[in-house]
Amino acid sequence: MNPENIAGKFGIADIISVNELKTGHINKTYCVECRSGKYILQSLNRDIFRNPEIVMNNIVLIERAFQAETEIAIPHYLQCNGENYTEQGGEIWRICGYIEEKPDVADQNYLHGYAVGRFLYVVNSADFEFETPVNLHNFELDLPLRNIHGDTKADNIIFGEKTAIIDFDTAMRGYVCTDYGDMIRSVTTANPDLQVISDVTRGFADGIGGIITDSEKNTLYSGIVLIIAELARRYHGGNRNFPNKTSEQCLEREKQLMNQLEWISGHKSDIINIINKCF
Repeated sequence: MNPENIAGKFGIADIISVNELKTGHINKTYCVECRSGKYILQSLNRDIFRNPEIVMNNIVLIERAFQAETEIAIPHYLQCNGENYTEQGGEIWRICGYIEEKPDVADQNYLHGYAVGRFLYVVNSADFEFETPVNLHNFELDLPLRNIHGDTKADNIIFGEKTAIIDFDTAMRGYVCTDYGDMIRSVTTANPDLQVISDVTRGFADGIGGIITDSEKNTLYSGIVLIIAELARRYHGGNRNFPNKTSEQCLEREKQLMNQLEWISGHKSDIINIINKCF
């Protein structure tokens, strides 16, 4: 399908340019620029998301929960015939407003943590439960199931006029510790640093507003270990799990994750002390 025609179905007119973005690994993504502004147009990968309607309904719930939110921002999805998506040529398409980044925003580690914590606070203070569109985690914990984001990496935080959190395709029922763990995994991938962990955790604690239990707090460190180990296991499976990567790239990423896990394990007491201090 022609992306420009798809954008038109959401009422986007006077299009200046449509450029495909290659940053994502799963969905086809385009930046649509027109006289009224910029938008992000995507088609959902049906091989990954077998029930895309669940994904889009979770987004409806998130937007509803954020109607009165003033602390952090989320993208707004446009409507087509009363829905926040359209099916064209067997594909599910959706479009949302483009969120501009600001250069040189200070305290980005703190703001990353705050955005994730605040997201969890908002969606768990609302009267709904997410449906789970895809099962990402193969473990069960004796903890409350909550509404979680499911993909709290640094790429999903935008530092603009307000800090924004994006990409709700993996919003689901799950454990707070996995959102915390994936966030810490992301910010320590290139440069493991206890000060970074402290700044992110302080923001997370401030954002989540005291809604988690002591048992959840006590498993935050374990969430880091679980997420890194699980991702390393997936890369160990090679490019059948990551078809856009070669076997050699998967092996190299697995080694990086195991080194990261070794560093996290070696600093267990320091990280637990940071968590306890922040909470």
